[in-house]
Amino acid sequence: MKRLWRAVYWNLLYPLHRAMQVRRAAAGDAKKLRALKLVEPYTMVGLPRLLNAYELVERAEAKGLHGAIVECGVFKGGSAAMMTMASSPQRKVWLFDSFEGLPEPTVEDGEKAMDYSGHRVTGALEPIGQCVGPLDVVKELFFDKLQIDAARLEIRQGWFQETLPTAKHEIGPIAVLRLDGDWYDSTKVCLENLYDLVIAGGFVIIDDYGYWEGCRRAVDEFLAARKLSVELHVVDDSGVWFEVGGTR
Repeated sequence: MKRLWRAVYWNLLYPLHRAMQVRRAAAGDAKKLRALKLVEPYTMVGLPRLLNAYELVERAEAKGLHGAIVECGVFKGGSAAMMTMASSPQRKVWLFDSFEGLPEPTVEDGEKAMDYSGHRVTGALEPIGQCVGPLDVVKELFFDKLQIDAARLEIRQGWFQETLPTAKHEIGPIAVLRLDGDWYDSTKVCLENLYDLVIAGGFVIIDDYGYWEGCRRAVDEFLAARKLSVELHVVDDSGVWFEVGGTR
């Protein structure tokens, strides 16, 4: 009987409940509803954070901010696709990921990360078999589903430590920077290489601040070291974002 109930729930009740949640989240916005439905098979990110990413890009457009959308930690492309669908067709999109999953964490990432990685905590740039989003799946979403102009999209495959030091000289100004690298080292290298490219009034989204200890520590240490006073806006129990102040 329990097995039958589980089958009924996952195959009938849950899809109906999820569809209602998505419609409620879109709040009558047809474009937003289409985006949410389209990206659902390509993301592990919850509705509040998907909507936050979409709406911050909308704000960047409304403010007339120049610069690219940059995401580090793409998985299957769902969050990046949400941001792309909220942006003008002229805005460049940069995606960075190993497309092999997460690397090993370090002791800076805490016990939960240690358990998640199977107690592999040397920080080696080797996949641990978690959060794997194949590049072919991302291309399917952007080119087949969204039909994005290939000239608009720049995908860099590899570990952040290897790709960002070179790419930062090519990207130019950034309007919206979304970081979803989970670990301390991954988050730190993204901030160190890309933060200075975010224009005044631009937005930085940290997907894992409330969930992974190492991510939170990397962000807090970076802000403290730079003496940056920012207001961290809480999206849900994991995600936060802030607006970059000052003049650049």
